[in-house]
Amino acid sequence: MSRGNRMNRMTNRAEVHVRRVEGAPVVAVRLWICAGARREPIPGQALLTGRMLTEGTRERDWRRIADEAESTGMILSSFGTFECHGITVDALSRDWEQALEWTAEMLFEPSFPEDRCAWMAKQAAAELESLADQPDVKTHWGFLEQLYTPHPRSRPLHGSVESLLRLTPDDCAHFHAAALADGVIVSVAGVVDEDAVRRKLEALFATLPAAGEHLPEPAAPQGLPGRFHVETDAEDQAHLYIGHLTVPRRHPDYTALEVVAVILGSGAGLTGRIPMRIREQEGLAYSAYAQTVAGSGIDPGRLLAYVGTSPATVEKAEASVCEEIARLVENGIEDAELEEARAYLLGREPFRRETARQWADLLLEAAHYDLPLDDPEQRRHELEALDRKTVEEAIRRHIRVADLRVTVGLPGDEEGEEEETLAP
Repeated sequence: MSRGNRMNRMTNRAEVHVRRVEGAPVVAVRLWICAGARREPIPGQALLTGRMLTEGTRERDWRRIADEAESTGMILSSFGTFECHGITVDALSRDWEQALEWTAEMLFEPSFPEDRCAWMAKQAAAELESLADQPDVKTHWGFLEQLYTPHPRSRPLHGSVESLLRLTPDDCAHFHAAALADGVIVSVAGVVDEDAVRRKLEALFATLPAAGEHLPEPAAPQGLPGRFHVETDAEDQAHLYIGHLTVPRRHPDYTALEVVAVILGSGAGLTGRIPMRIREQEGLAYSAYAQTVAGSGIDPGRLLAYVGTSPATVEKAEASVCEEIARLVENGIEDAELEEARAYLLGREPFRRETARQWADLLLEAAHYDLPLDDPEQRRHELEALDRKTVEEAIRRHIRVADLRVTVGLPGDEEGEEEETLAP
């Protein structure tokens, strides 16, 4: 079935994607409101707003929502991410109409109760403090700050403890209403009648509010130069991040850079140039991996090499990683590396399209980025069309040794001479 036959673009800014997926008698419903933390006025606002969608509506409080979901075996959740906030519902196929009705209820009628808002904000603040206790996470936040400042990607998704605790129900309601101005995307996958689901969704979303004032786009990332030191609570571990910004998800070189990522070290096990050299040959790390399009979406992703090592060997590990990246740019890749990376990416594709949940997620992602990500044949064609020359040209365009940025997390008693200390 073609992509066009699975999709309705509705005039009221609700985009619907439906696919019948044979297998277990279940249905997966996904809904995205496309704004997210990248466009929030207050740090943490998108996260809290998204989580509050299942905490009460004008018809039901959170207890009733939870009890009724449990009585039917439904799994309801809501969330806020960097590019959207939204709702997920997993149900038995026989309950597909109720699943859609509940999704619409939570979208159109959230009540944002004050007591639940305060409780959820405290919960998110506790999560943030727990994450900050993890040395690798804290160092990664410093790396994002170094690469993306002043863009919102430079801060944690949660914002800060202070910003979370000052958010109010009105802040959530205003952000949700403003985000709706850009419309919503809904996907439904499972053992369902596609036409019946479309008709139901058209009826439910016929009352989507008129477009209001749009949330502003964020400032472009500029980054911070140099090599940065983040103090951590680790006793004897160093966390090293090296990289720079690359391309957004829709860039034509994205697939070629995916292949480069596998060659560098994003694949399975210890394969890849960086883990092979850093961990296996030089014995400098207990963990090492690499990416080239980490976090790519509407905004650019990043070249990223990570090494978990000791403070005594962090400088040697840094030098080795930079040497491997420089060697990649200067000498290119080998034919065997290209074929192995291609085989790895093609081999994992079927496992991304096995369940209704996976299909629902793929349909949403495809719509969000306006790419045929849900078409396995298109994916196969893109990967099979790549040759060594094309991949090496992408390397030279997007991997720049002179632009590499370094963030290293060290125990608090380690000296950081000639380094700037970040305080994420």
